[in-house]
Amino acid sequence: MKRIIILNEDLETQMRMYLALSTRYKVEIAEDEAMLMRMIRRKKPRLIFLDGEYSGYAREGKSITKTVRKIKKKYNELHVIAVLNSHANKETNSDHVLYHPVNEKDVRDAVQSLLELSPLTF
Repeated sequence: MKRIIILNEDLETQMRMYLALSTRYKVEIAEDEAMLMRMIRRKKPRLIFLDGEYSGYAREGKSITKTVRKIKKKYNELHVIAVLNSHANKETNSDHVLYHPVNEKDVRDAVQSLLELSPLTF
């Protein structure tokens, strides 16, 4: 079963994504960026969701773009979907972008299109 990790502070969005995906994929929740990086290294997911408004970015002087670059540099086959509040910040270097409020169908469609394009098996 393909593994997906979600880093999203908005509980409603997090649960919508989890419910949309958990019947078909192994979905896990990361509490912060450090935990996300450990989970990527240990659990070898195929895809991750990143919250563009994650509060840790502001506290640590980071951004979703920097985090995606860091992930892609080390795990270039890992797919990243950014979840943003507005269309103004489109440049994230992610493989796909979803906007709040997320729709379960859009979540499933984005995941399916990315994972079916990638035959890579970890």
